[in-house]
Amino acid sequence: MTALRTPLTLMIAVLVATAGFATGGREDGDNEAEPITVWVGGQVAELDDTWQAVVDRYVEATGNRVEVQLFGFDTYYDNLLTALAGGSGPDLAFADLGGWVPTFASKGWLAPLEDRIAAWSDEDQIWPNLWPTVTYEGVRYGLPWYTDARLLLYNKQMFRDAGLDPESPPETWDQLVTYATTISESGGRVFGYGVSGTKTEHTTLAYIVFLASNGGQLLSDDYREAAFNTPEGLETLKFYTNLALTHGVSPEPVSYNEDDYRNLMAQGAVAMAIGGPWSFPLIEQANPDIDYSLSIHPYRTAPASVFGGWSLVIPSASQRAEAAWEFAQYLTSYETWMFWIGEKGGPMPTRMDVAADSPVLRDQKWRNILDVFPNAVYRAPIPEYPQVSEQIQLMVQSVLLGDKSAEQAIADAAAEVNAILSRR
Repeated sequence: MTALRTPLTLMIAVLVATAGFATGGREDGDNEAEPITVWVGGQVAELDDTWQAVVDRYVEATGNRVEVQLFGFDTYYDNLLTALAGGSGPDLAFADLGGWVPTFASKGWLAPLEDRIAAWSDEDQIWPNLWPTVTYEGVRYGLPWYTDARLLLYNKQMFRDAGLDPESPPETWDQLVTYATTISESGGRVFGYGVSGTKTEHTTLAYIVFLASNGGQLLSDDYREAAFNTPEGLETLKFYTNLALTHGVSPEPVSYNEDDYRNLMAQGAVAMAIGGPWSFPLIEQANPDIDYSLSIHPYRTAPASVFGGWSLVIPSASQRAEAAWEFAQYLTSYETWMFWIGEKGGPMPTRMDVAADSPVLRDQKWRNILDVFPNAVYRAPIPEYPQVSEQIQLMVQSVLLGDKSAEQAIADAAAEVNAILSRR
């Protein structure tokens, strides 16, 4: 069975200049100015209908023109990196909260936003634990736009079909194995749990979720050395890879990640996988009739999660920086977020007031997310993080492919990470 794939790119070009009040974004005083170019990547790229409505509202209100280019997750980083390194790119871009902002800022590719954010009236509505992810050397270079926390997404009907209670999902690692095995052996080509093993950030995030739930951490507190080459880290690597290798409860993991598993779940082929608030509109879009839920991810020693999401950044090469900032404020405004949540039911806003006020965020799935989010760990906000993440992906893949033992893979990965961090 082949999972649905996000289109590589989808262009939404809004070229209508409608008269209306200006917000200050129109730098030359007329609506014949060059459009504000915006690049968006990741799961948001699949929400094009809502994007169109959001952009249309902005155009109607301001008369500014906007061009939004949407990229699939697997291609976005390379496209953005190439553009920024070449001194080009959009006026406004989305950057993953997993180390992209400090990485790009350290190269001089981003405009500092510290003064703009400090003067922004809504600064105190952003979750406080998000600001470190967009900070480099004490200066903020990004405006967090949406966030998430990784939990357990599961198909309730598949639980019922296997004789399991969908109102009592697994809470521990042992229970995860039991549930996943029961479902995998229930008949038909179905799998209990999706192990992400592609060479993408999904694999690193999955490892971090399991590692944190086993009392471990990826890097030392000062981000100067690997901290996963420990008994907890090794136990985590073995457990995670053995879900596929020993227990056989996952499809071929080096070919699939959490985006694929979400679509396979919508098709009734995979019962459980890592997911989050971004999953809700997407899985319902893939299967409007699906009966699903989200619970705390199974843990070894204590419940844990890792948060992610996207921030808005302004490349240094932007010719319309002020207009880009005005559009960023519009996208992050209370009104825009309330509209977005009302239309799509997700993902999770970075604004605490929207999280408190939106009726959509009051069901149990959202309560689980909001309960875990304040204590969720974040990926190291250092320029070297993408390189560190790549080593974790290679570590997991090498075990899944049978190229290395878990012991050798984790030792090699730790040595590579320490070499990367020693150059800081």
